[in-house]
Amino acid sequence: MAGLAIRKAYADTRHGQVHYRYALPSSPVAPPREVLVFLHKSASSSASYEKLMTHYATRGHPCFAPDMPGFGGSFDPSPEAIKQIETKGMRWYVNLVVGIFKQFLASYSNGSGGTSSIHIIGHHAGAALATEMAAVYPALVKSVCLVGPSILSAGDRARMKEKYLKPFNRPVSDGSHLLKTWNYLRDMGIGGGSGSESGCDKGDDDLGLHQREAIDHIRAWKGRNQIYGAIWRQDGARYLRLIQCPVMAMCARDDTLWPYFENVQKVREDVSMVEVKGANFTLDRDVEGIIREWSTFILDTL
Repeated sequence: MAGLAIRKAYADTRHGQVHYRYALPSSPVAPPREVLVFLHKSASSSASYEKLMTHYATRGHPCFAPDMPGFGGSFDPSPEAIKQIETKGMRWYVNLVVGIFKQFLASYSNGSGGTSSIHIIGHHAGAALATEMAAVYPALVKSVCLVGPSILSAGDRARMKEKYLKPFNRPVSDGSHLLKTWNYLRDMGIGGGSGSESGCDKGDDDLGLHQREAIDHIRAWKGRNQIYGAIWRQDGARYLRLIQCPVMAMCARDDTLWPYFENVQKVREDVSMVEVKGANFTLDRDVEGIIREWSTFILDTL
């Protein structure tokens, strides 16, 4: 891994600046590898993908991971943009991400090739984004990996909206929202889940992960609700049916979306279904599991 660094940059959009992380191979690879796009969950940021980006960049893949608007270092949607999100739903995020991704390619491909199509991995909200992106940009997307997909019925979406579409950690003067955020993440499995089911050893990294996610969730208290509103209006099953490229779905048994995981295969019998570990934080808590399964899946699409 010597010489490899995950770098940060900004892309301009008509609504504001989008912050992203990227990693490029430290030396040319022949033949050039395809670009990997990493889409984070709510209310995390592209920081959640650093371990996976490091792994794949060292193996020759250019890697690109944006912070969604309202998350990480990206802009907060203006009232005008919020109205567009309410009207267009996830398509607003899809078109914005594709636009900044094309800026990334123009700046960093350097004629290296291997950029005519991409492999996408999306986690939770990122999986909803990846599903629609693959459906509406079929020429761009070569494969999709959905970690914790939310393929829900209209009734399930309404119930999830009632449960999660609340600004639970709106800033308050006594600072109690900070502890609410910390405890919320603990209850969501930030420490690796309960007992041995998570399959992950607790160690010194737990506190660092908890701290990183707390900071991201505190920052994104508004962006979280904006993208959730778009997700609960999205007919994920419809977009999943429209995808033309190979699809893999992953979920941990202690993930909040596990009860809906089998819906993916009910919609598409050809989807590769994989059980991983790590509750709602698989990207950090089961890196090896994702790499093992996703690497094989990507190779099978070549």
